[in-house]
Amino acid sequence: MRVLYIGAHSDDFEMMAAGTFAKYAKQGHDTFVALATNGNIGSHVHETKEEVAKIRYEEAKASCDIIGTKLIWMGFDDEYLIDSREVRDAFIDAVREADPDVIFTHPKMADFLPDHDITGYLACFARICATVPLIKTAHPAIKSIVPMFYTAPSGFAQFQPEYYVDISDEFDTKMEMWKCHKSQQGEWLAETYNTSFTESLENANKFYANMTGTGAMYVETFTLCKTYPIGAAEPHKLLP
Repeated sequence: MRVLYIGAHSDDFEMMAAGTFAKYAKQGHDTFVALATNGNIGSHVHETKEEVAKIRYEEAKASCDIIGTKLIWMGFDDEYLIDSREVRDAFIDAVREADPDVIFTHPKMADFLPDHDITGYLACFARICATVPLIKTAHPAIKSIVPMFYTAPSGFAQFQPEYYVDISDEFDTKMEMWKCHKSQQGEWLAETYNTSFTESLENANKFYANMTGTGAMYVETFTLCKTYPIGAAEPHKLLP
């Protein structure tokens, strides 16, 4: 099976789905991570956006390499992701390059960051348009529209999980991947939001685990994209 995550920023993947993807990778599936923005404004210490973008790419690549995930880097400006022809084509081409059996992305209109919202919206659009031969991108059209899951939103947006993946055995790998983003944690998140996202991430996965009542230690949660067409009669069977 081929599995694609489409995220807005270089650490969104690790926050929301890295444990699930580590599980997919352990089972021998091909995994892909497509990141829309280059994170180029996320620093209080570096002087140029180009320098920050380079660091963000290297950190994302190091994280993906831990589980053998292919990184698709779109490279659009951080916090200025908009619905344009260029951006649409990039999203469509990312789906075509991965040619996935299932996609994961941000929920639409459910977050405190516009980049997250527009990524979820465009991913939903791209999974359909990726099948249209007359839309030309670098990669050829894929054969069918595939099912898509939304990750939990960031912050305090309303969220009712529908599917749970026990990542207890993969949690250490998830955190190893997360810690690749050293500049994001030390130079941006802590300074901007005055909190430890490492601690928040662990607590969130524990909280969702407790919600399942299964005895799992750590869990990642998802909802199904119900926009027509869903793409699978039994989508839960696509989860690891």
